[in-house]
Amino acid sequence: MYNNKMIAMMLTLSMLAASLAGCAGGDDDWDAENAASDVSVVWVESAWDPIIPNLNAGEMCDVIISAMTKTDARDEVVDFTRAYYTSSQGVIGGSGATAISDVSELNVAGVTVGVQSGTTSDIYANGDATNDAMLANATVVAYEDFPTVIAALNNGDVMYALGDAPVLSLESDLMTSFSDENFGFAVREDSGELLDALNAAIGAIIDSGEYDAIYAASFNGAVTLADDSTADTATAYPATPGGKSDLAGVLDSGALNICTDPFYAPFESYDADMNVVGFDADIAHAIADEIAAHYMGTANPMFSGDPLPEPATLIRIGFLNDASGPIAQFAAPFTYAWGQAQDDLNAVDPANYVFEVIEADSGCDGTMAQTAAQSLLDAGVVAVAGAACSGASMGANAILSAAGVPMISYASTSPALAVDADHPLFYRIVPSDALQGQAAADMIAASGVTNTAVIHMTNSYGAGLADAVVENLGAANVCLQAGYEETATDFAAAVQSVIDAGCDSAFLASYSADGAMIVETMAALGAAIPTFSADGMAGEAALGDYSVPAAANLLQVTKPRAAAAGAGVFTAACAADAVCSTGIYQSESYDTVMMLGHAAMHGDGDMSSHIEMVGNGYAGESGTHTFLANGDVGGSGYDVCTFFHVPTYGEYFNCDKMWDATGGLSAVTWAGATVKIGFLNDASGPIAVYGAGFVAASQIALGLANTIGYSSGVQFELVYADSGCDGAMGGTAAQTLADAGVWGVVGAACSGATMGANAVLSAAGIPQVSYASTSPALTDATAYPNFFRVVPSDAFQGAVVADVMIADGQDNVAVVHMTNAYGAGLADAFVANMDASHVCTQVGYEETATDFGTYAQAVVDAGCTSVLLVSYASDGAGIIEELAAKSYAGAIYGADGIAEEGLAVGMADTTLVDGIIATKPAAAGDPGMVAMVFAGLCAQSADCAGGIYTAEAFDAVTIVAFAAFTALATPGLDATTAVMGTGQGWNGASGTISFLANGDVPAAGFCIGEFTSDGTTVSYDCVRSWDPINGITTTV
Repeated sequence: MYNNKMIAMMLTLSMLAASLAGCAGGDDDWDAENAASDVSVVWVESAWDPIIPNLNAGEMCDVIISAMTKTDARDEVVDFTRAYYTSSQGVIGGSGATAISDVSELNVAGVTVGVQSGTTSDIYANGDATNDAMLANATVVAYEDFPTVIAALNNGDVMYALGDAPVLSLESDLMTSFSDENFGFAVREDSGELLDALNAAIGAIIDSGEYDAIYAASFNGAVTLADDSTADTATAYPATPGGKSDLAGVLDSGALNICTDPFYAPFESYDADMNVVGFDADIAHAIADEIAAHYMGTANPMFSGDPLPEPATLIRIGFLNDASGPIAQFAAPFTYAWGQAQDDLNAVDPANYVFEVIEADSGCDGTMAQTAAQSLLDAGVVAVAGAACSGASMGANAILSAAGVPMISYASTSPALAVDADHPLFYRIVPSDALQGQAAADMIAASGVTNTAVIHMTNSYGAGLADAVVENLGAANVCLQAGYEETATDFAAAVQSVIDAGCDSAFLASYSADGAMIVETMAALGAAIPTFSADGMAGEAALGDYSVPAAANLLQVTKPRAAAAGAGVFTAACAADAVCSTGIYQSESYDTVMMLGHAAMHGDGDMSSHIEMVGNGYAGESGTHTFLANGDVGGSGYDVCTFFHVPTYGEYFNCDKMWDATGGLSAVTWAGATVKIGFLNDASGPIAVYGAGFVAASQIALGLANTIGYSSGVQFELVYADSGCDGAMGGTAAQTLADAGVWGVVGAACSGATMGANAVLSAAGIPQVSYASTSPALTDATAYPNFFRVVPSDAFQGAVVADVMIADGQDNVAVVHMTNAYGAGLADAFVANMDASHVCTQVGYEETATDFGTYAQAVVDAGCTSVLLVSYASDGAGIIEELAAKSYAGAIYGADGIAEEGLAVGMADTTLVDGIIATKPAAAGDPGMVAMVFAGLCAQSADCAGGIYTAEAFDAVTIVAFAAFTALATPGLDATTAVMGTGQGWNGASGTISFLANGDVPAAGFCIGEFTSDGTTVSYDCVRSWDPINGITTTV
């Protein structure tokens, strides 16, 4: 700004030397023949405060035109022309300023007001020698120029700004106007001839109609110029100007030097080329042309500027938001929604319509909503969106309908609102809870419970919904029905009544704040029964009302469902926004504002009839809406949603079921991405007994992965193939999975099967994560690319088994092992770590062997006192039985291939396993949260509980699933890199997993377990453990 001022000053100073004679008056009588041929305006920039002294000094300018109000005080030091503009003072407010209807309301302590120094606004507020201060109680700050006043307002330094109404209206909507006043040209008191010429010229442009054209180019509406001329006001030009007069100087020089403060649009301001423009500038040029035409005979063109376009119609829409009270956690998403709607409405036809949404807090309370509704009426809204709570909508409707202002609710579902006579001019785009009661009842019945407690608020929403649920469940299926005030905070008695009545489930017709307290009270009192609710407790934002969000786990709720026409641009934007995505009824609140906006653009007339026209097949973000005669909508059914708590991952809100009046409850057709993951399961062959356990563990992992991925639009599918614990079968199974289009593969268990599969998968670029293959050969990343495993190499386990047997004093060991990759690798690792003198004999057998008598006899013949079995369950059991048959009485040890109760399956005498010791990989130390959660889920499945490597199978599936999710979200990321990155510090059920460069994991620890059997029950328990730091320790 100040650089512009300096440039302007330099430009004007360069012209002053040539025009000084005009300012001072000529020395000789004015001679028309020797005068200049035309009169041009020369602008001289001046700050506001010294502008009159600069004029009177006689060197800078001949006249002032700068939106200067004619006042008695100024008239004492300058002379004014007749009025060339009639204005008034106005008030605008900053962000958050309280609305006012009269300027006197600012005269209060604590109110801050900004004015431009020396202006009539300054005089009005602060007073002067002849005027009292009208805002004496407020804090009034005077700034040097008008831009600084506006900057102070925008920065929050002042709450309100005073100034000329036309100028303020360019910055913001006027709150009020006051003090009509006239603007005039100011001249020195000895410039009588120039004053008369200016007055004559003003009269001429008014009479010719040129004034009206100039006015129309800067202002809308009719000309309101007051005629303040008197009998002394000249109507004709001076016939022969005196030689020393200011008028003569102007005519001689051809320059009318005008002082102005050019930072006061729309009156005077600089354009991009540093020309002074605006209403005052246009008037000044017209006046100069009039004077030149009269005295010099020059052409006098009419002003040719285009009229100012008519201003856009301002439409104010109210929005009742329950920003306080029991559903306040949803207020921010609602605000986001109306903000987006306001932006979208303002983009429809900005030349003709400007929309402003005004929010008021209805507090989820009828009385508070009445106050809020009145505030919206006072603000001039044409219609209202809201409220969310039914009671608030009822309260607001009483005020709004009396004023003839319609409202559309985006979330009020009470059946009572369907009575048009009780609630006139009320519409809603969510269906009545009479319908939601049916949906909730079907949701409850589908869970298998038959004796439900219905606990509800006694307000219009809670009572109406509860009655609808009870009616649809049937009295025989309702354990009890109990109401509570929505302000209640202690629910112990209500929950105890549910427990005492023996109810097998509970339905809560609650808002999320009180509903969360009930759910947590149920947990505290041990009421572990299925719990259900409806839209009042739906949405991720509801989790904010829980002191422990995990308490919401498995809570099922209903909420109105968007129709097929919904889910557009706003829905996508909301889903991507951290605030909006946590709410409920966001699309409905957006649609409500949009519908009101489109109705308002129908023009003047009955707003309710416009709403009904718009609401006839309106295709919105929340569905297609058609209002019934009573203002209701039929609805599009309900989403049936479940809250899930996934330890270490957080809470999820998934709507995977739906309900409609025709089809009832059904699964939602999946419309997102489905990622296939292959699972190699040795379902046949020597470890087939463990196959069911691997499947059970993988299904647990799949369930959790799909819970986490659902709301992000990703689901996973496991494709199973039997690798048969065989290399050839592993290759065939891998090809089947590749042909099925899997993203990655989990498995196999047997090392040989894994090797066979890797040859196929690596060639196809498909990563593979094994959950049980421990052969040291798989450490070679060159031979087995794209391969990972969540279990350590048997190079570690061999050393651990050796440590255990040495610690137990076993120094005459027979090593009996399969000759496949797993058996040979582990056996060799054991022998390498055992003193050769302690190895009695080493006997290998084909994994397909079924007769083990020869191998058992070899152990007995060699006189070995202990045996290490490197086998799977079925062959291991056979060897144990043969050893017993040959009266072998020594110790038997094994490794992970037999380290579960499944070893004894099929044995005629299970006591043969009593005392056998076997190792298996296991994380050292106390189990983490994921391990404990998995253990709890696994224990619920007999197959999982009795299996081996189930935690590892779970981990392998979750790593591949999360790696796939990462790859989907990261264009260009290849699958193998995604798996490697995911498997760094992975918090798994089997411990913390971090892949090494070759896909291996370091040995975190091993369980040293012992079998016990009483002939009926077989148990395998980790009585000792091994870890790299502490070695062998006893499990506490």
